[in-house]
Amino acid sequence: MAAPYPTVLLLGVVPSLTWSVARCLRRAGRAPVVLAWHACSPMMWTGDCARYRRWQGLLRDGAPLDISALAQVRQVCDSEGIDRVLGADYDTALLLAHAPASARIPACAVPSASTITTLHNKWNLTRLLMATGLPAPDSVRVEDAQGLLAHPLLYPIITKPLDRWASVGFQMHRSRATLERTLARGRLAAGYPLIAQTFVPGWDVGASFLARHGRLAACSVFRHTRRGERTFYSSVRVREYVERFVDACGYSGVGHLDLRYDPSLDSYFILELNPRFWASLLYAERAGLNYPDLLLKLEEGLPERPAGPRPGRVRLAGYERAMMLSTRWFSSAYEGLTGARL
Repeated sequence: MAAPYPTVLLLGVVPSLTWSVARCLRRAGRAPVVLAWHACSPMMWTGDCARYRRWQGLLRDGAPLDISALAQVRQVCDSEGIDRVLGADYDTALLLAHAPASARIPACAVPSASTITTLHNKWNLTRLLMATGLPAPDSVRVEDAQGLLAHPLLYPIITKPLDRWASVGFQMHRSRATLERTLARGRLAAGYPLIAQTFVPGWDVGASFLARHGRLAACSVFRHTRRGERTFYSSVRVREYVERFVDACGYSGVGHLDLRYDPSLDSYFILELNPRFWASLLYAERAGLNYPDLLLKLEEGLPERPAGPRPGRVRLAGYERAMMLSTRWFSSAYEGLTGARL
């Protein structure tokens, strides 16, 4: 007789990511307890989050989560007989990474706190890529407008905040003249300091992965094709880049690298790391690679190299698309309330 699945607690503050992880776990036959911040969210009325608990006192004047937020986590672990704890997003992954042994939180593998905070910064990530010989666009860190105008990069360039994602604050400047006009009008989207990078023509590529102690356990590569669709394919080069990356930083847990592919050079360039679950998680599950379930299986000592994902185009079912859109609005509301990085 097969052993029962462990009882799982899912922590979340970003509703769209929290629901996506819960959906993956539900489709794998698991029934997670969800401890989340929002008092009212569409995910609360779904079967995926039937065991929903509100994280009382989680938000403190818009400040990042601190260790005191673990008190209720410990209470839920005790009352529900929790065997494993997962974090759905940046804040909860960082919270679990900071959890002291005395908190007795049975957390699944997460990157170290220093890895999360250091490599979430795009300039730090770029420096690591250059030091390890991994491909990255030509980049400079810029402290002020004078430094931005004096950069040595070829146009067009992209300016980005150091620590935001989902293209928040990203801006293209096609020439020095357009950059000067943007600065003169006070319309630079990113505040200083920022990172400026040579624009890479081509298309967006995502590389999702699961690793433990610097060893790659699963990887999937996809191209952004059109809205609501991802095309998965095999790439020996991208997988090698991911293997070298997780080895260089001793990575544990899930993560996602954003890349650009330039067909004229037949080259990939790594742009950004998400040290957490990612927005396209459900597409990978539909392609046969259920990362939340794989993370739990890795903790359970099961084989580390699953099959998949299946190559080809993936579109989400109507219910999943609707839920993604509705929970994304609540994610925006969270950002507006707290100033958090989504």
